[in-house]
Order: sequence, then structure tokens, then C-alpha cells
Amino acid sequence: MANNNSKNFLTPQLPLVESGELDYEHIGDYRTLIKQNFKNLILTIPGERVMDPDFGVGIQRFLFEAAPVFASSDIQSELALKTQKYLPFVNIDNVLVEQTEEDHTLVVRIFYSVPSLAIQEYVDLSFSDDGTLIS
Repeated sequence: MANNNSKNFLTPQLPLVESGELDYEHIGDYRTLIKQNFKNLILTIPGERVMDPDFGVGIQRFLFEAAPVFASSDIQSELALKTQKYLPFVNIDNVLVEQTEEDHTLVVRIFYSVPSLAIQEYVDLSFSDDGTLIS
């Protein structure tokens, strides 16, 4: 059961982590909330949410089908489309896709901004050669 105190909590932090203060760790600022929601949009595969089958970019689908240069533009196009629909206050500024030779991973860095809150941020995602999210 949640305690009533002076802190403002917006939503539970994902993945869920137990907390001594509340049942779970919570997000208390908009920068972190937007980043969590944006990352959720990026990693969700369309069709994964039964009640909203169009939700999600499914970034994993793009990563190992083309050269990183082509994947970057395809990802940016899909991100722009889905972000406009689900997070219209977020602007996609740039998408970089790099392949590392030594450990056979793909690193995706997505730069975004939220002009109404003067936020400029990025999301880093690393994928193994089998498409598994590393970080």
C-alpha cells in the first residue's frame, strides 16, 4: 500500500523494482517519464499490445536486415510516424546506428527533444547479433 507523503509520483518505474517507500519505485519527474515511455514505444513490436496493435516501432525488426546506414533512415521514418501518433510532444532529432566488429553488436542512439519542457535527451540501445537487447 502506498504511503501518502509530499512527493509527487507520476508512474511506476519499469522494470518494476520493490521499494521500501512505496510498493515499487516510482518516477517523479517528466524527463524520466518521457524517456521511459519513449523507450517503451521504441521496443514494443506492433501487434504486441492486443488492445492497440499499431502501438510500437519494433526496432529489432530493422536492425539485422540492412546495412546500418539504411536501417538508420528506416528507423527514423518509423519513429517519426509512431511518435507523431503516440507521443506528439516529442521531436526526433537524429538516429545513429553503429555496428561494432569486436563484439558483434549494433548500437542505436536516438536523439530527441521535447520543446515544451526544454528537454534534449537521447536513448542508447545495444543489441546482440541475435537481436537481443543488451542495454
